[in-house]
Amino acid sequence: MDRQQRRDLKHDKFVDEVGSWSTRAKENQRLLLTITGAAVAIAVLAYGIYFYRSNHEDKAQLALGQAMDTIESPLLPAPGAQPQPGAKFKTGAERTAAAEKQLKAVDTSYAGTNAGDVASLYLARIAADKGDLADARKRLEAYIHDNPKSVLTTGARYSLYRLRIDNGESAQVAQELQAEIGKSEPNLPPDALLALLAHAWDAQGNAEKTKEAYRRIVTEFPESPYALEAQRRMGPA
Repeated sequence: MDRQQRRDLKHDKFVDEVGSWSTRAKENQRLLLTITGAAVAIAVLAYGIYFYRSNHEDKAQLALGQAMDTIESPLLPAPGAQPQPGAKFKTGAERTAAAEKQLKAVDTSYAGTNAGDVASLYLARIAADKGDLADARKRLEAYIHDNPKSVLTTGARYSLYRLRIDNGESAQVAQELQAEIGKSEPNLPPDALLALLAHAWDAQGNAEKTKEAYRRIVTEFPESPYALEAQRRMGPA
């Protein structure tokens, strides 16, 4: 093989390697562009979801606020009485019916939002007041399940215990409350558990245990918001 042939072979090999590098570079470039495009698409999608949820929650909070305004609105005064700003309902039942309609709209249209969950809590209270304990219980249980760390869950748990006691489950609830009182981290404050336990014993007609639960509140938790009522229910020492 002469010098020219060897030179041609080296040239061909060099051309092949350059071509291979060029092909790999183009493939890598396409891969990088694909990855970059996917990352951008994911970022845009994530922002779109965040924006949608944020906007959805804002609308839900606005609708909930309107329902709260209805709940808190004063009633129309009697003829000749001092007019009340914002009053537009003649009776409490009329006001509650209007608020219930608004709350149900929030609960249906904005399910899964914080405002939707809070609306369901208010609907649970309205249902309980109307005697629909099944609907009230379902709503309370759903809220507790879906919002275990919410600041409103404590109140929902308390309301659910009360509802069950008043619905004939006082014996079972009393057992559950005693188990919670014995825990290092109960699901409700100890004084609240004792107040519920007193109510459960009272529903069963057990005056001695009822008085004992109230006594514990007064002696162990004198600063409790339940202490004054407990003292009154205990009667003379």
